[in-house]
Amino acid sequence: MPEVAGASGKDRLSSRFLRDWLLPQWKWFGLGTVFAAITAVCAWGYSQILSNATDWMKDGDQRIFTVAPMVIIALVLLRAPAMYWQTQCNNRGVQNAVVNLQGALFGGLIEGDFARLQSKASGEYVSQFANDMVLIREAALRVATNLAKSTLTILAAVVFMLMTDWMLTLVLLVVYPIAFAPVVQLGNRVRKNSKRSQEQAGELTSVLNEAFQGARTVKAFGLEGYQKKRAEHGFAERARLYMKVLRAKALVDPFLEMIGGLALAGLFAFAGWRAMSGDLTVGGLVGIIVAIGVASPEIRALGTLNAVVNEGLAAAARIYALLDEKRKVADKPGAAVMGRARGEVAFDDVSFGYGTDDVVLRGLSFKAEPGQTVAIVGPSGAGKSTVFSLLMRLYEARGGAVTLDGQDVRDVTLASLRGNIALVSQDAFLFDATLRENIALGRSGASEDEIRAAAKAAACDFIETVPGGWAAMAGEGGRNLSGGQRQRIALARALVSDAPVLLLDEATSALDSESEARIQQALAGLAGKRTIIVVAHRLATVRRADRIFVMENGVVAEAGSHDELLAKAGVYARMIQHQLT
Repeated sequence: MPEVAGASGKDRLSSRFLRDWLLPQWKWFGLGTVFAAITAVCAWGYSQILSNATDWMKDGDQRIFTVAPMVIIALVLLRAPAMYWQTQCNNRGVQNAVVNLQGALFGGLIEGDFARLQSKASGEYVSQFANDMVLIREAALRVATNLAKSTLTILAAVVFMLMTDWMLTLVLLVVYPIAFAPVVQLGNRVRKNSKRSQEQAGELTSVLNEAFQGARTVKAFGLEGYQKKRAEHGFAERARLYMKVLRAKALVDPFLEMIGGLALAGLFAFAGWRAMSGDLTVGGLVGIIVAIGVASPEIRALGTLNAVVNEGLAAAARIYALLDEKRKVADKPGAAVMGRARGEVAFDDVSFGYGTDDVVLRGLSFKAEPGQTVAIVGPSGAGKSTVFSLLMRLYEARGGAVTLDGQDVRDVTLASLRGNIALVSQDAFLFDATLRENIALGRSGASEDEIRAAAKAAACDFIETVPGGWAAMAGEGGRNLSGGQRQRIALARALVSDAPVLLLDEATSALDSESEARIQQALAGLAGKRTIIVVAHRLATVRRADRIFVMENGVVAEAGSHDELLAKAGVYARMIQHQLT
């Protein structure tokens, strides 16, 4: 969604946010409005009883000792609980709305295009949950709590003043709206500055995440000073941008104070003249002053509300930009649900590039028969890992066709396609859960025997020796384990999935020779049962493959078995010779 500009864009965004997230909580906000109406009626009651009490005092009426205290106590006992429950109802409605918005944002990100997740640093997305949501929650709470209460209280005060002296009230109603125009301008300035401040918060979060996640590299190369400079620059920039927001917000209260003081001075001058003329009683004047005293904090709350709302709208615009972004990789209308595949994988003249001018695959064609073990080798940048991304439809091919069992992967649902594929990648990402849970995530409903059998096949016997055993936590990204242990857990997760197509992207690169030999033995036991496609550089990993495809410049340069390719003395033979030497 493009940046919201001008009043019309702001109004559209406000209306949309109200419709999408706040209106579904109408019961809570409706109940809050009822309590807000009670507080407003009580505010009107304060003005009325103090007006009457003043006249009773002037006339020596004993009701000043009897009726007035009882009415004031009753109003206090009614208004105080109403204020509490109004706040609680609105808080509940806003919290429900924000939770739903967070769920929608996370779902849009995690279910959306892989390319979008890769296009930005994770810190920017984390910032939207940590910073943008706080601003939206604050703005929504202020609107829900102050808008109804302040508006109804001001309305009650105005009604009382009209009943007491319509001419004086008319003067106030004309002056105040004119005086509020600069407050609106300040709110617009807050929205503009807040948008940039929120963007910079995402950049700063990325810098911090990078520093902590790359702590080993930082320590190894003595980069502490470099990281401190980057962080300090981010802190200073964050403070500078936020100060611009705070300066604009800080102007609101002094401006309202000035307007209120001038209005009060004018009120006394005009009201005094009206009282001297006999058109306004002393009690009426006191009542109007009380009404203004009750309404003034609410007017100020509405004035500062404009700045808070504009901050929230700037955050909402960033979130809607993500929610509105159309998915490039999605199920097409009428996409078929693929059953269990046999495992035939084919690329037919496939072309692809990550950017408009970038070309990675230039008409790639190859085929893996069901049950075959196929290896894809080639120099870095040849497009080997891209093959896996296109097969799983993380990206869309520009040209040609990628098929599984003869079905174009674009014609079947993503869930059924990926349910037939298991991936073990070089980074071997694990979740911050137990080792058992990390393996079990490969297939919902896997039995304990299946989980343990997969772990055994993946040479995960180390599980029994770590503190906590199967219940040990892997840590964020698997940080509690070594690289080789992470890869074995990831392989066990893939094996327990029982997917007919197994993709291994440098999956044994972090293993010692003994563990690799055990895994090669386990994979040999799958021969004929699953289609295994391996991307690797190490000779021991690929030499047993039924067929090897050598990629170069985005196409298959050579194909054959290990012995056949060695006999050709071409690209593959040179790669092997280079590795051996």
